[in-house]
Amino acid sequence: MEKRSALQKAVLISVAAMAVAFAILTFVFHRLEGVKFEEGFLRVSAQADAPAATVYAGKVQGERVKITVTDCPDEQRTEVVVQVGDRVRDECAVETGLPPIQAEQLGPVEHIRITKNNRLLFEGGYDPEHDMGWYDLDGSWDPLAMSVSYGSTVGDDYWDHYETDGETILNFAQGPQLVCRGSWALYFTMLLFSGLLALDAAYPLALFRWQHMCDVKDPEPSDFYLGMQRAGWCIYPILLLIGYNIALWVLP
Repeated sequence: MEKRSALQKAVLISVAAMAVAFAILTFVFHRLEGVKFEEGFLRVSAQADAPAATVYAGKVQGERVKITVTDCPDEQRTEVVVQVGDRVRDECAVETGLPPIQAEQLGPVEHIRITKNNRLLFEGGYDPEHDMGWYDLDGSWDPLAMSVSYGSTVGDDYWDHYETDGETILNFAQGPQLVCRGSWALYFTMLLFSGLLALDAAYPLALFRWQHMCDVKDPEPSDFYLGMQRAGWCIYPILLLIGYNIALWVLP
């Protein structure tokens, strides 16, 4: 039986610790649901106010973001307030229950009205079955109705060019799709790499001889090979830690 050095023992302990710790963290993160917003993650919670509101909050692109959605069923209206730190506050609303619109080739579709800061942003038909199912008041297909282009150049702040568009407002008013952080597929990929590293650290000479037993009689590793192997034992756990973190924080 090969005698293991302190470095080998450290590698085996760190690999096992990361596998267990990130399995627990991934399980916990998968139970914390939220929504994607501007490539960030907002946690969801409910407020027991009258009327009741749903709050999506989190830190995105360096700013605290809070989106409050209040349903007013008596008015057939849903209010959406978007706050980004002290820099953006958009008071939006989506009105439904309006007379349906006769869309081209589809027949009647839902008639909605979207406002932002008391300014009409969109009024027309909407078909939730299609990603670009927007129609004007005459029923003509208008795929670019909700298109908003904004972006930043190098050195600009991300939120300097932000605009709350109608599609975002409608998405939160209707209830966005809930997601969670973490990927089990990526976790198990890292676990596979961890297993290979553990085998290499636990049985370095046995694996070397198994690799070369059909090519060389009584193979023995060179000092250079052993040095590179020990260097790998120092570097690979760091790479695994990075990979586990990516698997933990990634969004679908």
